[in-house]
Amino acid sequence: MTSLPRGFGDRRAHRAFRSGNALLILGLAVALGLESGTAEGQVTITVQGAGAEEAPAEAAAADTTAPAAPEDPTPAVPAAEEAALTPEAAARQQVEQMAAQYEPMLTRVLQDDLELLRTLHGDLPVEARRAIAAAGQSAVKAGALALSAEIHGPRPMPVAPPRGAAEGLLNAVGRAFGFPIPEEHARRADGAKDPEAGKGLFDPCQGVIDAVAASLVEQVGEAAAATFLEELSKREQRCRAVDVRRLVGRLEDDLFLNAKQREAIEDVLSADSDDGIAMALDHTMELNGRKIYPGLPYDRVLPHLNPAQRTLLGNGKESLDFARSNRQSMMQSRFFRRANLSQQAQRDSWWFE
Repeated sequence: MTSLPRGFGDRRAHRAFRSGNALLILGLAVALGLESGTAEGQVTITVQGAGAEEAPAEAAAADTTAPAAPEDPTPAVPAAEEAALTPEAAARQQVEQMAAQYEPMLTRVLQDDLELLRTLHGDLPVEARRAIAAAGQSAVKAGALALSAEIHGPRPMPVAPPRGAAEGLLNAVGRAFGFPIPEEHARRADGAKDPEAGKGLFDPCQGVIDAVAASLVEQVGEAAAATFLEELSKREQRCRAVDVRRLVGRLEDDLFLNAKQREAIEDVLSADSDDGIAMALDHTMELNGRKIYPGLPYDRVLPHLNPAQRTLLGNGKESLDFARSNRQSMMQSRFFRRANLSQQAQRDSWWFE
């Protein structure tokens, strides 16, 4: 009698059990396929063998088809338009996006100016009000777009002539990869080769004022526009006086000015028509342990200081270099300062009724 190893009989029974299960599953599949059409809304599964019985199932449960998705009303974008934008199109897109952010701020400036105009001329007829407000709104849209183009648009970079073939090749490679060219920075600092040198800063707020004043002349007359512009000039002078006093206060903290020096420097800065006052306030920085004030007219301030104070303040070269190479910063400082003064301005329906 042959003896079997332990567990051999258990494995043989297990294989037989698995074979029986496979045959049972196959029979179920065949029966399902044959009996699926016996009645609408039901399927009958017939299993031959002990304990087998019919198992009805709902047809809805058997239907697993997902509902059709609604059609997208957005037209399909051609594959060619999905490609990357050209540099010019990308720059234009960025300018338009930033203009949408500047427009609300410039709108508040317009509302502030219209409030002053209503205070001066509160008897304007309805037609004149609508025309003046429409002219201002058009100037707001144009000014926001122009300001964005000035700040975020492509700008021509000045290129200094090379001193030799090898240096010219190195400069060309440096410009291609965005590395700074020392000679070009030097030329930009003194403004000799900068195409932007001598160009006045763009002021969108002044564009709004000009549009409102021009419409006021057309609708009412030159006298009303002259009164409006005179009051705007007085307001600008008051705001500038506040900025000058704040800047002199900072200089006093750094240089320990006496009363005579404070008065003299205030007079100098008040008479200066440059746009550097706002920039000096917004961009005061410390360089090599010394504070510099970009936009501050050092040549007018230094004569009123003693030797120790001049040494402490410096000659202003770093300030001049920063101001000339950051025209956008000066432009932004002036615009944001004016927009911040109009934070409380609200839309007045009197102009649009």
